[in-house]
Amino acid sequence: MAIGKGVLKAARVGKRTSIVRAQASNPLKLLCPLITDAAWAYTTTFGGGLVAGDRIDLDVELADATSCVLTTQASTKVYKSPHGRVATQNTHATVGQDALLVVAPDPITCFADANYQQDLTLNVADGGNLVLVDWLTSGRRARSECWDFSRYLSHIRVDYGGDCVFLDSLLLDPSDGDLKSPFRLGHFHCMALLLMVGPFCKQQSTAIIEEISHLPVEPGSSLIQAASEISCGMILRILGTTTEQVGRILQHRLEFVSGRIGNGPWSRKW
Repeated sequence: MAIGKGVLKAARVGKRTSIVRAQASNPLKLLCPLITDAAWAYTTTFGGGLVAGDRIDLDVELADATSCVLTTQASTKVYKSPHGRVATQNTHATVGQDALLVVAPDPITCFADANYQQDLTLNVADGGNLVLVDWLTSGRRARSECWDFSRYLSHIRVDYGGDCVFLDSLLLDPSDGDLKSPFRLGHFHCMALLLMVGPFCKQQSTAIIEEISHLPVEPGSSLIQAASEISCGMILRILGTTTEQVGRILQHRLEFVSGRIGNGPWSRKW
């Protein structure tokens, strides 16, 4: 198996979802504890983070009528890249009919001078379900690092029933202007994206859009939320002044999945 390559497959075994294949090569590690009747998989790396030049490629496959949580052991730390080499994470997932994939990692934290890129491609069958969280902190604030990384690039694509329903690219590059500028990220220190698609998420998606549509946006606010309807689901974007603040919002929004996966995605960590 190639360096940094991982394969994770979940299938129905009796009344529960089981991980039937979990394979990874250095620096990637996969931990698959038995927690509930849903399958749980934690990704981590040797050394506790990504160094310049690291490349992670993870393939995830969920069979029909399965439920799986894909999360991380801790926040993904991206160490500095003094020579500009990129640390890369790519995730490709396929989700079967009536299956549920919950991708709920801890946030990415890029150290000063880090160069990071990620690509998430998720193919959901008609009738399948996806809950995806992708979030980023401003860095190590305790060390006075605030949006001091050299580059952050993210691509996310979600196909549902063979059609592209969500395509998003985010580039944060100080060469385009100071990220701490009030015209860019300003006083915010955490940004998050929450995406939901599929019939299992329909009621919650509708409720979030309705609630957010009535929330005012005040000048100088410490928290901003914006929700939009997409085909078969919705997308919620959050900006907050602290990671804890955004984390509480995400936990609240994801309470509805606990009945299917047996617990909240972060219940054993926060």
